[in-house]
Amino acid sequence: MYRACTLAVLRSDVDAEDAPAVTDLVRALDLDMRWRDPTTPRLFLGDADVTDELRSAEVEHHVSLVSRIPDVRDELVRRQRAIASREPVVMAGRDIGTRVLVEARTKVFLDASTETRARRRLGEELDAGRDSTFESVLTETRRRDEMDNTGHRALRREQAAPDAVVIDTDALGIDGVVQRCVEVYEAANATA
Repeated sequence: MYRACTLAVLRSDVDAEDAPAVTDLVRALDLDMRWRDPTTPRLFLGDADVTDELRSAEVEHHVSLVSRIPDVRDELVRRQRAIASREPVVMAGRDIGTRVLVEARTKVFLDASTETRARRRLGEELDAGRDSTFESVLTETRRRDEMDNTGHRALRREQAAPDAVVIDTDALGIDGVVQRCVEVYEAANATA
């Protein structure tokens, strides 16, 4: 959702560093998340599905400027809670378990080294046909972590919600991560 807001800012004449103007734009956005297939959420600005545009280098570079604005964060927390109230949902983000859905039945904190996250992001970049290097993606990952390190988002395992299960994903592939998350969910929601 932060990436969709960032895309909207980039498409507008609003300066991403003008917090009041960005906040006004975000509050006025017709922003929604929809999914016909539960495994494929789609982000919409108005009637336009913008999901495939959210991982562009330009959005990646600017998303921390938008997401660090407290009033933008407050607005998106409100919207994320509204989405979660519509139906059961799995949400991912740096403050979901600590701020957005503190009452969630199951919280998982996925931990990985900066290098592992950069390698994974490089794979996404290359799969999308973008010409990227490991060094550039690693630099961007570190820059984003630094900008996101405001004390409001869980970046490191010690910042995870107290009731979150921490999973170290460095040695796991996507299937292994999903399997561990399902195991954690099933264990937390087992009925006696």
